[in-house]
Amino acid sequence: MIISVGFVRSASQVLIRELDWVQNSIDSRLIDVTDLPDFNLQALFIDDNDHFSSMVSLLEKEKAFYPILDAKDESLSFTSFESLAPQAFKDLYLKILNRWTLHQNFNSLENVWSLTNHFRDLWKKDRLSFFEEMWYWLKRNIGSVDMTIIFNDVVKSEEKDENNEKRERPKLVQSILSGSKKGHFQQGGAKEKELMQNYLDKFHDSFEITEFHPTKGQFVATAQIERSPIIFMARTAQLNQLQRSILAAVFNGLQN
Repeated sequence: MIISVGFVRSASQVLIRELDWVQNSIDSRLIDVTDLPDFNLQALFIDDNDHFSSMVSLLEKEKAFYPILDAKDESLSFTSFESLAPQAFKDLYLKILNRWTLHQNFNSLENVWSLTNHFRDLWKKDRLSFFEEMWYWLKRNIGSVDMTIIFNDVVKSEEKDENNEKRERPKLVQSILSGSKKGHFQQGGAKEKELMQNYLDKFHDSFEITEFHPTKGQFVATAQIERSPIIFMARTAQLNQLQRSILAAVFNGLQN
């Protein structure tokens, strides 16, 4: 798991520091501000109002994906950020992550009724939109670096019938919605089919976290909605009881 945090150096440059969570090592790179949308940041620091003003239109789009912070609130300068040791970087990131996800969690908690109804309507009317919105919602609420959802889907497949004529027939396949900053749909293969079989005894009517390894940042959960099994896989540094309860509440609500 790579944790990427940026610091605006000037109106045209951003320093990005990337922590390898397992190896506890850091790499740094300078990028052009215009390339910021191409990076999967977990936070961005700004300590100059002039820089903020020059980037405001770009930051308005980016703030949906990660927190944008005033460096002074963390007593952080560009020089101190540039020289942060791995453990200090990790401690800073966990502090930011806790604050960011807490905000997302409380927002979900305050709107859990309307949120559940919205997801339930999408499930019935637009299955792909359901998974797309669930991907973003779940990623924000657990503060994951990336997110993968594996689910069963039905596609049309041409097969020959008993008269050797081609006929379109429905075929059950596994589909994937996966990505870091944005999710992308693709059709799964043998690996995803095997995963569904491996987790067969884990699919219940409610959301269940089957694996979480904070030292590796690995998260796996399963759910079943109207007999449709779903696997969630992500990389995140933390998972607290509030997050577990909110996820369970939303998925329990989808069963009604």
